[in-house]
Amino acid sequence: MVTGDFITGRYDPLEDCITEVARLRAPLGVWGCNGNHEIYARAEQKSAELFQRFGMKLLRMENAELHWNGSSFNLIGVDYQRQRDAEGGHPPMLVGVQPLVRRDIPNILLSHNPNSFPKAAELGIELSLAGHTHGGQVRVEILDYRWSPAEFLTPYVAGMYQRPLFASSALGDRELSVSHPTSNAQPPISSIYVNRGLGTIGAPVRLGVPPEITLITLRRAV
Repeated sequence: MVTGDFITGRYDPLEDCITEVARLRAPLGVWGCNGNHEIYARAEQKSAELFQRFGMKLLRMENAELHWNGSSFNLIGVDYQRQRDAEGGHPPMLVGVQPLVRRDIPNILLSHNPNSFPKAAELGIELSLAGHTHGGQVRVEILDYRWSPAEFLTPYVAGMYQRPLFASSALGDRELSVSHPTSNAQPPISSIYVNRGLGTIGAPVRLGVPPEITLITLRRAV
């Protein structure tokens, strides 16, 4: 799963990047979604065409049912979910995704922007995979406090986060922690994993935020 930002700008070598991605090998194939820099470069469709040329699949508001060891799951992919429109407003996240969500098998969402997670949880998507933040690219530690500049953009900077499945996206994580206190009867959970990625933006520096390729093991619920 490759969650976008194959390039930075329109003059970057998109085909060279996707040629490298095509060296990946996976039993169920290589899948991806576009990031915000594909939008900036006007390369969303070109990315999809290159993925197809190399026998991979870039999902653009699409889903696919995948099968493994007698089990199935529903993989959904969307283009970058914008946080602001041309007028400075905040457009809703994941518009049109609900018909792609299955209730008979688990759902995995590829969405570059982790801020789509509250809406994904509300829609009943069990797992989201995102990137976008580079893990903040820099992390400062002072005594027991850790801070990343990505916290200005999102509460989902790097790693795993969870919300109750079907919880309203209008509620913040702190509000949910109050309305769903820890107990023996936990509601079903939606999770997101935010990958730190491999590249950089702006300064070619990572400080306290090493690049990352993540291996996630999915297990049947007991």
